[in-house]
Amino acid sequence: MPRTPEQNQNIKDKRRAKLLAHALKAFATYGFDKTAIDDITKAAKCSHGLFYHYFDSKEAVFAALVDEILTQESEFPAKEALALGGTQGLRLIAEYAERISKGSPRDVAIAKITFFISDAQNLNETGKRFALEHDFFSTLVTLIKEAQQEGKAIAGNPRDIAQAFADLARGSVVRLFGSKNATPLSADVLYAMVLKGPIDA
Repeated sequence: MPRTPEQNQNIKDKRRAKLLAHALKAFATYGFDKTAIDDITKAAKCSHGLFYHYFDSKEAVFAALVDEILTQESEFPAKEALALGGTQGLRLIAEYAERISKGSPRDVAIAKITFFISDAQNLNETGKRFALEHDFFSTLVTLIKEAQQEGKAIAGNPRDIAQAFADLARGSVVRLFGSKNATPLSADVLYAMVLKGPIDA
């Protein structure tokens, strides 16, 4: 008995979702620039022909990830943090990092892509838009400057402090991405890095 149109569509949807899941892991593992379509098809155990049935290119699959996953799940709260400003915004970023570090492997993969996307050199317009809206480093620099103006952040070049903060958060995500038994990052530890005094109750 032939399959119904609904059954055929269900099969297509499952194949596409499988490709997206493996693309997410590949981009998190290798970064955007170094990920090849072959990395995705080998992991998904499918042909290049099947991949191209659903996506025209690596850029197209990344655009689909942005539209369907990266901006909907575990989203980096840049806008919310900037709206809070200063130490409150930094606290939100630290809490985000801790929450992600305690999340599922999928959450950690999303965070890894988000934290490193600004390093990519060959993004298409969708990727550039995503990188701009989820600019981890620039968000940190702005918040640290504001926290210094509040008199609550340590003295020093905001970019240098942001780099240390970002390195710790990124390093934690990289460590968690490769291990099931890694200890999650504490928001208090990350947040306290930039404070002059003890954490406010």
